[in-house]
Amino acid sequence: MDEKTALISSKSYESQPSLNNVPISATNFKTQDDGVTSFPKYSDDESEEIAPSTVYVRCQTYWYRWYICLIFSFMGWLQGCIWNTWSPIADSAKVAYGFTSFDIELLTNWGPIAFIVSMPIYMWILDQKGLRVACVSTALFVAIGAGIRCFPLHVNIIKYFIHFAHFLNGIGGCVVMAAPPLLSNTWFPPNERITATSISTLLNYMGTGTAYIIGDLVKSPSKDVVNASCFQHVLQNLTKNDTCYEVIQIRRDIQNVLYVEFGIAVVIFLAIFAYFPRHPPLPPSLSASVERMDFKAGLKNVSKNRQYNFIALVLALTLGTWGAWTGVMPLIVQPLNVSQDEAGEIGFIMTLVGCGVGMVVGWFTDRLKGKMKIMLSILFLLALIMFLYLIIITNKWLKFTPFLPQKGEIWATNIILGIAVNAAIPLGMEMAADGAYPVSEGTSTSILVWLFNISSFFFLLALGYATDPTFANYILLGCFTFSVPVLFIFVKNENRRLHLDEMRKSVRSTSGSETYGSITGTSCGNTSSDDN
Repeated sequence: MDEKTALISSKSYESQPSLNNVPISATNFKTQDDGVTSFPKYSDDESEEIAPSTVYVRCQTYWYRWYICLIFSFMGWLQGCIWNTWSPIADSAKVAYGFTSFDIELLTNWGPIAFIVSMPIYMWILDQKGLRVACVSTALFVAIGAGIRCFPLHVNIIKYFIHFAHFLNGIGGCVVMAAPPLLSNTWFPPNERITATSISTLLNYMGTGTAYIIGDLVKSPSKDVVNASCFQHVLQNLTKNDTCYEVIQIRRDIQNVLYVEFGIAVVIFLAIFAYFPRHPPLPPSLSASVERMDFKAGLKNVSKNRQYNFIALVLALTLGTWGAWTGVMPLIVQPLNVSQDEAGEIGFIMTLVGCGVGMVVGWFTDRLKGKMKIMLSILFLLALIMFLYLIIITNKWLKFTPFLPQKGEIWATNIILGIAVNAAIPLGMEMAADGAYPVSEGTSTSILVWLFNISSFFFLLALGYATDPTFANYILLGCFTFSVPVLFIFVKNENRRLHLDEMRKSVRSTSGSETYGSITGTSCGNTSSDDN
């Protein structure tokens, strides 16, 4: 390398000298009228430009990026599990705590309510303070919320503490939902970015599904057991023939679940507090090294970004309402003669299979490079068809198999929906991050998931006024029917970060085996070292 060449890095990483004292910064990018971003050129003489191929960035990946991804993902898993605690055991909670249907719906809705209120704060934290501060505080909120639910208080008092606990857990959802694209861009090379986003995003949804199977650990009440005042009795003084004996046992089952979740929350908090760096020593890719727009400029940019706004609209209407739909799914399938236990099993398998296949789809899309819109369109179209089918079998419009509401049809429909929508979530988030680039992934994704939760809030609000819970299926059908043509017509297949990374030229420094890349040439994403 000649004397003009130097290592360039964003201010987020370890300080390195820059060519002509000009960093590769979001402010150096010039966007043309056609939306194409041109890259800066640098020179010692301001009147002379040199080719950007002489500007090099040192990049490297680290093996412990997978630890960072997994510990974050487990935090998301637990947050989702806690959020969906009560819907799968609604019947048992009504007996043991005196909850009403309104309580169950409100406990579910505390997630989007807390998110809407606190997301602007966390948007700023992610942009200005980085991943460590955001993740440590999130793990703390989740742990405190889980602990509050374990207080040994009277049933008439503890229910209010439980509501407050779910508000705190909802605050924790801000980072869990918004940070995956930022985490994957900060720690992972381009050929692993969607995979990392899929894992860290979908484990949160898998936690929602795990709550359904955990519900099987709680005894379902007998039809004649409805007296919540039995909480005042002492279990040791009751016989098995006493009505209150069953009530107290149900509450003990619920408390055991709450204790276990609190213990897991403490372990996750301690693990994140002990080691969760803000960023790796060196960036994993050229696009990760580019300094993003500052917070205010980023907000202004996305508000005028047509591509991003269409993506956000489509995803908020579909994925936002889907998240709320999964939270009340047991209520939606009750008219189909599905019991609490069976609904829990359906919810668990639906989410488990959906998230598992979603991670595979993310890995496969990483291999395809730049085909996110095609994959997302296929998944949305499949979801639209399945919601239409679900409405047909629920209303028994067609009196022949396979359009009758039999167990096989109900199970298959929900599992296919879980696959289609859960697999779409990380793809949509990555598309939004690309559409907003060079705005920070923390800012663009925070706005996106903030819109998700506004959509969830209004969905649950509308469902609360509906006399028939199956009305939720019509809402989802309408959302996907509107979104599919908008996605096809108005959203462009842009992959700005991938395009930048694939322009890189791989070279080797004279001092060792460190990997470098330039703004022009081929990608060096696959040549990054895992030695450190």
